[in-house]
Amino acid sequence: MDRNVSEEVKRHRTFRQAGIWLSIAALLLLALFGLRRALQANIRSSQIRTAVVERGDIENTLAATGLILPEFEESITSPATADIKSVHISEGAQVEPGSLLLSLDKEALQLDVERLSDELALRRNNIRKLRLELSKSLFDLQIRDSIKALNISSLEAELDNARRLNRVGGATQEQVEQAELNLRIARLEKRQLENELQTKQQSIQAELKESELEAQIQERSLHETERKLAQADIRSPRAGVLTWIRKEIGASVREGEPLAKVAGLSSYRMEGSIADLYAGRVQPGMAVKIRINDTLLSGLITNVRPTVVNDILTFDVRLDNPQHALLRPNLRVEAFVVTERRKDVLRVANGPAFTGESNQKLFIVDDGRAYRRNVPIGLSNFDYVELLDHVEPGERAIISDMQDYEHLKQITIK
Repeated sequence: MDRNVSEEVKRHRTFRQAGIWLSIAALLLLALFGLRRALQANIRSSQIRTAVVERGDIENTLAATGLILPEFEESITSPATADIKSVHISEGAQVEPGSLLLSLDKEALQLDVERLSDELALRRNNIRKLRLELSKSLFDLQIRDSIKALNISSLEAELDNARRLNRVGGATQEQVEQAELNLRIARLEKRQLENELQTKQQSIQAELKESELEAQIQERSLHETERKLAQADIRSPRAGVLTWIRKEIGASVREGEPLAKVAGLSSYRMEGSIADLYAGRVQPGMAVKIRINDTLLSGLITNVRPTVVNDILTFDVRLDNPQHALLRPNLRVEAFVVTERRKDVLRVANGPAFTGESNQKLFIVDDGRAYRRNVPIGLSNFDYVELLDHVEPGERAIISDMQDYEHLKQITIK
């Protein structure tokens, strides 16, 4: 007859089954791990990129972007307050000196010219009238002065006669004194007239000068309005490309308001942008490398903008060769700000193997195998990475992404 299995036997069976399953799982994991290692211990040469360790100079750079802009851009402003009458050219077109860009309404300016011309003519006619009036007044004073001189001569003769008669008893002393008094009065009157004549002459000169200055001011206003009228047809001051123009026909513009911008195509500059994370490391005077296709240009930071917009820091770059044939307006380029330079160091071409860590697991190729080394990393840029130790010039390093193999000490290259 059946007997109940004891609890101890049940536990023993359970532990034995668990041990079997654990052993099977461990064997499977070991098999998978061994297979993975066996598969990863080999790599085809076509799957990797290598570079030779060499000696040379290196620069540490910060990645940025750049926008090529014309070095000079001239803004053309409105010569007067007027309405836009017509636009003759569109943005992006090349222009020559004197090319007609747009025209302003000239009617109001023409009316101003006519009004100022009439006012100037009236002012000049008033000057001629003033000259005649002042000349007449001066002539009258001169005649009065001459008459007074003749009167003094007559009084002097009368005084001489009175004195002679007084000596012979033909005239009294009172008559002599009266003749002397009349002469003194006449001389004082002549001095007064001479002073009035001199003052009148100075007054005439001052009035004429004031009138002439007012006429000159009026004339300058006329010339300025005529100049504005002549400039109502807005023309390009130089050869270049039209980068912007006010296109709203009929819109009213004030004097001095921008109407168009013409940029020269003979030389260029760069406006750089970089993450504000590097704001403290970007300074005026730093060198900048600019990559256009396979060509590398150089420049110098001249100004760092004080404000950060949308987490972006902007700076201006003066190019060493601002007339390079590859430069053109609004061209987007790669830029690299040089923060440090070192000469005669061990370096290797940059690649996906380098992840920015200060200590890098690098595989060195030797006789069909690649051996892993821990290599300290120094400066780096787009082209090269500095290797501080554990490598020798002439050795070949794998610069492809090797993260799947970094647990291995060596790899066979097929």
